[in-house]
Amino acid sequence: LEKKYVGLVQAYGVDLKNVQELFLEFRDKPPSETARNLPPITGALTWCRGLVSRIQIPMVKLQLLDRTILDREEAKEVAKVHATIMASLQEYETQKIEEWGRDVEASSDAKLKLPLVNRNPETRLIQTNFDPALVRLLREVKYFLLLGLSVPESALEIYKSVETFRAWTGNLDLIVNMNNGVLNQLLPVEKPLVAPYLTKFDNAIESGISNLNWRSEGVDEFIEASMEEVKVVHEVLKTMKDNFTNVEGLMQKWDKPLVERKAKPVEKDELERMAKAL
Repeated sequence: LEKKYVGLVQAYGVDLKNVQELFLEFRDKPPSETARNLPPITGALTWCRGLVSRIQIPMVKLQLLDRTILDREEAKEVAKVHATIMASLQEYETQKIEEWGRDVEASSDAKLKLPLVNRNPETRLIQTNFDPALVRLLREVKYFLLLGLSVPESALEIYKSVETFRAWTGNLDLIVNMNNGVLNQLLPVEKPLVAPYLTKFDNAIESGISNLNWRSEGVDEFIEASMEEVKVVHEVLKTMKDNFTNVEGLMQKWDKPLVERKAKPVEKDELERMAKAL
């Protein structure tokens, strides 16, 4: 039985070396399949904790073995390797959290001061200006809290507004899609008819381009006003397109000559009969 226990210790020692090699190989870029759909830092920490579990669970069970097994050189060597790898993994987790915290402090405040909306000066198309870095930050905080990790105070303050940001970006995306859809469908001959309504929308959206940011007061009122104006523009264009389609359908019914020309002259009486038949 003792030989079997020694064999288990040796097999665990081999697995420890495998874990150490995996850690050294992937520490700078953890394999994505181990943390699918997770943000970068949380993914790295999840991978790291997976390695911790892989070496810690067997170690707890090995420590329950008889003292004669634990006093053997093989067991002592395995314990040293385990301690070294655990220290490296814990240091890696601490380093990742500290690096992320510094990045949050440096960039989050500047990102929240960006305008709500951007506009292309040439095409007049607009887009919601919620920086992807803020999206990643909110996702990281969510999973940090689920993992029971400490979160910097500045990141927690931003995360308190996560539902507000979600509502704002959702409504702004609707406004963006309606406005851009109108501009992409609008024909040159239709522009003069829609121009007054587009001007009203441009006036409403301007404050989101030049004044308001993600920390400003009055964002809800801005979104409400912009939504109202863009709906008017969208409805006007839709009505125009529908009317054009109806007129086109009516015209197609008359897409044939009213009178067919005969190959030879028609008698007066016959011509009168044809006219009355129309």
